[in-house]
Amino acid sequence: MKKTAVFAVLILCIAAVSAAGCIGPAEPIDYPTALVGDWKSVGTYDSTGGVKFHMIYHFNEDNTGTVVADVNGQAISSIDVFWGYVEKNGYIVGYTTTGNGDYLYISEDGKTLVNEFGETFKRV
Repeated sequence: MKKTAVFAVLILCIAAVSAAGCIGPAEPIDYPTALVGDWKSVGTYDSTGGVKFHMIYHFNEDNTGTVVADVNGQAISSIDVFWGYVEKNGYIVGYTTTGNGDYLYISEDGKTLVNEFGETFKRV
């Protein structure tokens, strides 16, 4: 019984050491281009008439993009934007029609975007 227990512990230790080499650090994020792609709001927004919609950011590689109000996959309005990388995980997004802008942060894993108001967006 004692030999079986020692053998089992030895096997578990070998398996743990072997598996440790397979788990490496996550691929580093290239922050200047990490924003490129589509991001959909986690929550919904209310419009006049009680229509609920999601906001979807679409960022292009050339620092342009759009923000779309989306109802069940149908765009009900959109605004052209331009964006720029500011610091490690921060970006500024400017709205071409209003001249206003928002500050966005990307998570360390590159899967979540948060605006300055705490609203979250997930990569689509």
